[in-house]
Amino acid sequence: MNELKPKGGRLQWGIMGAGGISKKFALDAREHGIRIAAVASRDLAKAESFALEMGIPKAYGNYESILQDKNVNVIYIALPNHLHAEWSIKAAQSGKHILCEKPATMDSVELESVLHAVERAGVFFMEAFMYRLHPQWGLVQALIAEDRIGPIRSLHSSFCFDMGFKPSNIRQVKAMGGGALLDIGCYCLSFSRSIMGCEPVSVEATATLSADSGVDDVTDADLIFPGEVHATFKCAIRYAEPNCAIITGTKGRIEVPAPWHPPKNAAEVRLHLEEGEIEIYRAGDGIGPFAREALEVVEHVGNRQSPTLTWQDSLHQVQALEKLRQSAGLI
Repeated sequence: MNELKPKGGRLQWGIMGAGGISKKFALDAREHGIRIAAVASRDLAKAESFALEMGIPKAYGNYESILQDKNVNVIYIALPNHLHAEWSIKAAQSGKHILCEKPATMDSVELESVLHAVERAGVFFMEAFMYRLHPQWGLVQALIAEDRIGPIRSLHSSFCFDMGFKPSNIRQVKAMGGGALLDIGCYCLSFSRSIMGCEPVSVEATATLSADSGVDDVTDADLIFPGEVHATFKCAIRYAEPNCAIITGTKGRIEVPAPWHPPKNAAEVRLHLEEGEIEIYRAGDGIGPFAREALEVVEHVGNRQSPTLTWQDSLHQVQALEKLRQSAGLI
């Protein structure tokens, strides 16, 4: 077990939301010695059941109570998208550090309000893009820096699955920030921006809307970065295809077969060279993805933000998401 010993003592976590992603966080936390002091849900029975299953000492039937718990230092916000801003602000005002699920907020105005509250309170804030913290992306960046594929000419990524028709699921509820682009297309956008290290100069998107829910079941996007580098992506919640992330340069390309949920060990990165040769690399250190996020908070809590997932990065991300949503007619 990896025991965490952050500067200034042990952080104790509170989980806001008792859904599936919160369970994954709790399981990873338990495996790596991360202390969870409490869980909160608007359904007390659900919170109590979650706490019993995960071995968490306290369960609350409302979100306010977990913010009043003096044993909780940091809040993991795993609520529907439309609640992220409200409860990030309230957590900051309560003096709690914050790890908030992606997308950080619904729009840039909301995020600016969150960051103002966070800065005023002097607390940590990070958007929970767990994939960005996996070692495979350090490997990818190293291959690019070593000029193995030459200057980048294009990027392509996809994040697609078919969840079927589930009108009560938050991914299919427009008022809760549902739809493919906000739920999973944000990963593809984050990937493109991260690899390029700059912001797109133009974005276009087209969406296929659900006749039942009005959310985008499928969205295709085309971004242009400085130097006429094109980045395309497809995201879908009612259509399945293999997920991928591909970076093509003048001398070769890099393919990442499991970009968004890489295995803890031996995540594969494939380097395709001009001559047809393929080099396969593997990365991973055995740390679960949600524990990795918690470790990032622990490591950088004194600086109030992660050097990988900065406040400015989150702001640029939500600004680009807004432009894509506007282009697709989603707002």
